[in-house]
Amino acid sequence: MGWFEPIRIVDKYNQIIEIRTAVGHDADRILAYNREIISSESFLLTVPEEFDRTVEMEREWIEETLNKESSLILLAEEQGKVVGLLDFHSGHKRRIAHTGYFGMSVRSDYQGGGIGKALLQALIDWAVKHHKLEKISLEVFANNSKAIQLYRKLGFVQESLLRKQIKLQDGSYVDVIGMSLLLSPA
Repeated sequence: MGWFEPIRIVDKYNQIIEIRTAVGHDADRILAYNREIISSESFLLTVPEEFDRTVEMEREWIEETLNKESSLILLAEEQGKVVGLLDFHSGHKRRIAHTGYFGMSVRSDYQGGGIGKALLQALIDWAVKHHKLEKISLEVFANNSKAIQLYRKLGFVQESLLRKQIKLQDGSYVDVIGMSLLLSPA
């Protein structure tokens, strides 16, 4: 089951942030958060006109993820407001079941305070306890230097470079970097 024991951190702006597992009743707030992030963040694959999820679809996704042993959705909240989100999904085939990918976002007005680092460290701590998991991977836009710096700081290394993988609306391209972290058993 994708469950994480809640923790509280104080970010660099002295705000108390709770990091916990997302549950079904969070669906409407997560959906609103995702709509906001997708419409304002330039480092995401999805563009606003492609994001057409409903609250029910979001709830089903959250509950389905909760029921998977090696998948997890972490929510970062400040006074009940969603300020960050991380979702991790392990390989669904036996030969890649020891691996998993995650995506993460933090509201722009909360970036730089340590929430992304706390979300990622929570994922790493959780994954180490799941002995089945040996490797955490991600893909990041090559021009997202702050994210890349954070991933490297926590031990992720570059494994691939996908040239011109993203084509932006203005016709320009962005490379995508594949990174991973090999986990040590607890």
